[in-house]
Amino acid sequence: MLLTLAGCTTPGPTDPTPTPTSAFASEEEAFAAAEATYRAYVDAVNARREDPTAVPPPTDFLIADALEAEISAENIKTAEGLSISGRTVVTAVKGVNWEPQRGEVELTICVDSSGTTVHDVTGADVTPADRAETYALRVQFEVMSKVMVIASTQQDANATC
Repeated sequence: MLLTLAGCTTPGPTDPTPTPTSAFASEEEAFAAAEATYRAYVDAVNARREDPTAVPPPTDFLIADALEAEISAENIKTAEGLSISGRTVVTAVKGVNWEPQRGEVELTICVDSSGTTVHDVTGADVTPADRAETYALRVQFEVMSKVMVIASTQQDANATC
């Protein structure tokens, strides 16, 4: 009986240290997922301009600094009685950095807002005459629960669109 029990033991793990794994197989795959996330976010923003009840809300794509900035901008627009109509368009995307162990991706994204107009509470066009219609953004993404989200967005004065 003792010999039978001894033969049924299971060996312990040979490597007790877990190996970090990426949500993506390659840099190209990570950049493509980040681009798809940003384009979906812009689609949600554009849809909300047309219909305030459109889903998903743009905030579903944001966390951390990006979420705080979005909420702050919406609060300022509301307080000042401003609204934006028209569509924003992504015109170019360039992969900058991929950190597979941390689940982070960074892109430079060119945006064209020439199709948008800012309105005051009366509906008058108050779009600043000196507004840049195209601009570059440096966008940081993170993978959270296997979903790509936007963590921060900054204008990128060094990039050209």
